[in-house]
Amino acid sequence: MLAMLIAGCTGGKDMKPTITADQANQKVDDYLAQVREIFPANARYELTASEKRGPCLDPTDGGSGERVIATRTYQVHELPKENIPAYFTAAKTWAANHSFRVLDNNPPNEYLWLENNSDAFRMAVEANPLGAMYITATSPCVWPDGTPIPEAAAHDTPEPEIVAQTAPTVTTPPVQKPRKTRPPVDDEDFAQTDWTDEDTY
Repeated sequence: MLAMLIAGCTGGKDMKPTITADQANQKVDDYLAQVREIFPANARYELTASEKRGPCLDPTDGGSGERVIATRTYQVHELPKENIPAYFTAAKTWAANHSFRVLDNNPPNEYLWLENNSDAFRMAVEANPLGAMYITATSPCVWPDGTPIPEAAAHDTPEPEIVAQTAPTVTTPPVQKPRKTRPPVDDEDFAQTDWTDEDTY
């Protein structure tokens, strides 16, 4: 379910200023503190997952993936299993009173997914068949310092070095001169031929 919260992060158009990562973390903690009012006073909370500057994966707003998210998940202990349906009912009432809308409630009394109408923060209330309950809050994708990072700085990687290709050396074989051939000689000229001079025959 955490993956669904991360994948659905929204935060405005690309290169638009946002709240800072520190502010996003504070709002996550604030929402998780507020939703505790649906549980009994003796409930105990165990932090099971936390990312203060997690990756902005697959932003649905088409914005930059260079942004970050804040998210936290707590397991809620000391809850009677038979009261779980009542906690989901209380969570939906709490959501309506805090400007959250329901994105998903299936299966009922096991999963409730919410999104705030004004700041796009998302929350989830989950329960498994063993009676364990979890609450999660996740921020939209935000710039770490609230200011868009220039694209050139975000991808400041050196250009690959282009190495000139050297043409292979072609070795030309030496030209061989045609070898002189001896013309046929008549029998009567055979005795007059100077066989030591190649130019006479």
